[in-house]
Amino acid sequence: MVAVAVGAAALVVLAQPFVLAYWARSEARAKGSSTFDVFLYMSVVVGIVHYWYVRFLRGDSGPRDAPPTRRERLAGTYAMAVVTAFVVGASVSPPDPLTQVLYFLPLFVGSFAVAWLVSSIGGDSHPAVT
Repeated sequence: MVAVAVGAAALVVLAQPFVLAYWARSEARAKGSSTFDVFLYMSVVVGIVHYWYVRFLRGDSGPRDAPPTRRERLAGTYAMAVVTAFVVGASVSPPDPLTQVLYFLPLFVGSFAVAWLVSSIGGDSHPAVT
């Protein structure tokens, strides 16, 4: 059971750079900016949190060609859920590394659900009809 939890947590964490790269490419392409610059900014944990907040909660991260697609929202939600699960797990779990890994998966699932709800409700997910 522990090996399965460790393996699943490793897959979730190892997928993070690829998901982040997709999200950065999508954002940069929609805004006409450099993918490398956006990826570097998002690679810092504070960058992920700030970018997610500005994009999905405030909905004003600058002019875009089109609103974010469902896949972009999913990538942003995944990235934010990994960061949230790690921070909450480090805060609430005992200092034992194995216990932190075991706490990570349930926290990731919960963080993903909350982040998906917040990103689908806030920001520019429902643009105003004029």
